[in-house]
Amino acid sequence: MRAVDFVKAAIASCSLSLATATPLAQQEDAIHARASAPADAATRLRVQFYSPAARDLPDSDWSRWPVSAWGSTTINNITLELKSGGILKGGEYKQQYRRPLPSIGERIVNQGITTETSTDGAITLTITGLPAGEHTLTTWHNTWEGIASPATLSITAAGDDVASGVKQTSRVDNIYESGNSYIKFDVASPSTSVAVIYTPSGGDGRVFLNAVEVDGPSLAQQIKFPSPANKDEWNDLGGTSSLAASWRAPSGVSGASYNVYVGTKPTSLDSVATGLDNTSTTLTGLNTVDTFYWRVDVVSGNSTYIGRVYMFRGRQLAFPGAEGWGRFARGGRGGKVVKVTSLADSTEKGTLRYALTVATGPRIVIFDVAGVITTKSRMTINTQYITVAAQTAPGKGIVVQGYPIGLSGGIDVIIRHMRVRPGKISGETIDGMGMQGSNHCIFDHCSISWTIDESFSSRSANNITLQRTLISEPLNDAGHKNYPAGTQHGYAASIGGDVGSFHHNLIAHAEGRSWSLAGGLNDSGFFGGRLDIRNNVVYNFGGRTTDGGAKEVNFVNNYYKPGPNSKPTFDLRATYEDAANGAQQYHCAGNSMVGHFDANSTQVVDDGTGKTADVACTATITNGGVSYQKFFSAPFFNPHVETQSSPEAYKRVVSDSGARAPVLDSHDARIVNETVTGTQTYKGSKTGKAGIIDDPADVGGLEAFPTATRVASWDADDDGIADWWDGSTGGDGYTAIEGYVNFMAEPHVFVAPGESVEIDLGALLAAG
Repeated sequence: MRAVDFVKAAIASCSLSLATATPLAQQEDAIHARASAPADAATRLRVQFYSPAARDLPDSDWSRWPVSAWGSTTINNITLELKSGGILKGGEYKQQYRRPLPSIGERIVNQGITTETSTDGAITLTITGLPAGEHTLTTWHNTWEGIASPATLSITAAGDDVASGVKQTSRVDNIYESGNSYIKFDVASPSTSVAVIYTPSGGDGRVFLNAVEVDGPSLAQQIKFPSPANKDEWNDLGGTSSLAASWRAPSGVSGASYNVYVGTKPTSLDSVATGLDNTSTTLTGLNTVDTFYWRVDVVSGNSTYIGRVYMFRGRQLAFPGAEGWGRFARGGRGGKVVKVTSLADSTEKGTLRYALTVATGPRIVIFDVAGVITTKSRMTINTQYITVAAQTAPGKGIVVQGYPIGLSGGIDVIIRHMRVRPGKISGETIDGMGMQGSNHCIFDHCSISWTIDESFSSRSANNITLQRTLISEPLNDAGHKNYPAGTQHGYAASIGGDVGSFHHNLIAHAEGRSWSLAGGLNDSGFFGGRLDIRNNVVYNFGGRTTDGGAKEVNFVNNYYKPGPNSKPTFDLRATYEDAANGAQQYHCAGNSMVGHFDANSTQVVDDGTGKTADVACTATITNGGVSYQKFFSAPFFNPHVETQSSPEAYKRVVSDSGARAPVLDSHDARIVNETVTGTQTYKGSKTGKAGIIDDPADVGGLEAFPTATRVASWDADDDGIADWWDGSTGGDGYTAIEGYVNFMAEPHVFVAPGESVEIDLGALLAAG
């Protein structure tokens, strides 16, 4: 529920009558009432041969051995040593290795080690430390170099011939179909060293090693391609506690049956079904809060081949009202509470930097302090499972100045009601917020202004949402370090993503890049980026509106309102500058620009080139090589956004964008008022441009943000939840603290019992 709909009143010192959550323990008890799974081999060990020539992308299921030359490593008391007849080197096949959500072993078999030349001969892997008895070794052999004819391998272990004619593969993307070898050998005692020698013949003449698994079943005796996939954290439970599961049969077992197990701990799984003769079942006892693990054991006669354990979760909206492709960001759900109690910028406990970059594990960041945080360097989140609940701050809330705050490779991050106004105090060319390279993340109700580089960016991201955020007054002639003096660079946002959702945002008083479509190229060298841009408002754009390019763009029901400094009379100009592989194509519908065209006007003429002014969408071609269709009448993908007409979206955006909890600050209130009235208050001190400023001093600098601190009685038990909160989750699938922080994000006031309060709806609902 948002300001445009209703205003809530929370009555202090009384019991809130809201629904309570179903205890998760009931579902946990149901799981553990079943029979337990047989234990896996105690000596099972997985090791990835990682070369520094590849990007550092670990897989949490595997131990990593960085191999740059001959050497050894010890993991779980087992020592591995590598030698060859020449220099060892490595690499990666980045198109598959760098997939954002690897679930079938892409990071295992698309990088590794090999010899430098085809004359270097065999590679020897020596294993020491295994207990006495029989052991097995699976090794993956998949080249990342795209070799047409990889060598075949013969393998000896402890001097015995154990395999021959082993085929290596080229650029297979999964552990199930990649070239692999499976051998058995005996160990007399833990001090015994077993030398496994891989010798190439024919083809390219080299051995490729990606990873090894000690004491696991042969791949031919294990299921393949499970669903839910390993590490798939966004499964749709459909409001139930169950999920359909399926898999492919093993290639080396005939007449197999299957035993299926599930649980909340990978080493303690309980039976779902036994003796199945088909490759599907239903996993039960699930919820959207816990992490689950499942396993399928293959049974043939009297033999049971213990399978791999796969992690999965059920998806849940990040919070009520989360939309777009980042709507299922998990944030810190189920994790610990980390409190911000200091406005200092350091790595000490209690600071925002500590909460975001030092603290570990899933966490929800609660603010017990209000005021100005002046940062000394960038504050970057590059981990996962974090919720930043700036709406929980007391007083006037938090504002960050100095340096940017944002994501670089973050996963499952939620940031709400954060204000970032860097200004010029750092003396550097800095941006505001961003989601570069991130996945399943959402920014909601944030405010960004006074940046020298662009205010927001999200290149190379996946499954992200920027919603109900206010971007205003990027600094124009402000001394950008990459351009000559006097260059005007008051730019709002360069957006990328696959898919990136940008909806119900307000951009005001920006010279350009409102938005800049930064789809870029994918790892295969083709045009990238799928962007959904809808129901946004852009006011007083300068010399540029929306331009750039991406693979697929839905541009729907946006509202552009010229201001005193606006020049273009189109909303979007698709710019075709690069003759890369693939295509850049658009769906343009329902957009308007006040005084030039409305939502019912023809949006595109002659595929974008027939009319270049007073039209919603147009195209400019400078490379001369665009012969394909550029604009389409149907959208490319589902936006997952409740969409309004552009006039209705305008009302909603000016009434409900920017950081509004705990309060809307004076800066954003001014921006909204200027947007509604079509005016500007200030002008650039260097350029003289109306509304488009060059320095924070042009508008009087940062307004006062008085320091405030929560009293101890607000949260006496220190669990992050105000003591007056009754424990409600605010909806199925959320935890009690999520119920609290989600309530605090909505418009509300506190009144004592028997008292009354007057609310100025005009200030909240700016468009009436």
